Amino acid sequence: MNTIILNGSPKGTKGNSEIFARQFIKTMKHPCEVKYIAKENPQQLAEFVRNFDAIIIVMPLYVHAMPGIVMKFIEQLRPAKKGQAIGFIIQAGFPETAHERYIENYLRLLAQELNYTYLGTVCKGEAAGTYMKPEFMNKKLFKQLNHLGRIYEQTGAFDKGIKEKFGHPYKLSKFQLIFLQQLEQTGIGKIGWHKFLKANNAYDQRLDRPFL
Repeated sequence: MNTIILNGSPKGTKGNSEIFARQFIKTMKHPCEVKYIAKENPQQLAEFVRNFDAIIIVMPLYVHAMPGIVMKFIEQLRPAKKGQAIGFIIQAGFPETAHERYIENYLRLLAQELNYTYLGTVCKGEAAGTYMKPEFMNKKLFKQLNHLGRIYEQTGAFDKGIKEKFGHPYKLSKFQLIFLQQLEQTGIGKIGWHKFLKANNAYDQRLDRPFL
């Protein structure tokens, strides 16, 4: 199946979506082409992808919303040619994937509306720090993404088992909620965020409330 991968992150080659896309195609015998929505004219890109049997959009989720550049691209899509398919790989910061189900329903209906065969949506939570983690901490994630890509190349479909694993936890258990609350109270949960603020010279403004 002739497939195009679209990186829907505004960060282009520097975000977690790039890592997910590259790991997805890494062990394919014939890796898919990757294009960056942020670097393309939406109308021209929508016309370009009509030359492919399948489109897979890899993108981040900001709370419940897709990036604006992805929506601009989607607005330019015309109804699919016979047999064309579309699928999505979403990575988000929240650990529970319940936050991703809203957009998953939209994407399924979008595929139906545009006459695409719907490949499904792979949802992965707790992905915000992927680019910051040492390689050994991402080993399991990368192995699953590699396997997901190999299976897709062979079958033209997302592996259901891996898709289900990525979807856990759907909701946090009471124990997990208590644990996260304790991390927040001790300040441990903010270490990564504070490091990010300091790197961007915004740490001193972390308590500002500009909209009051």
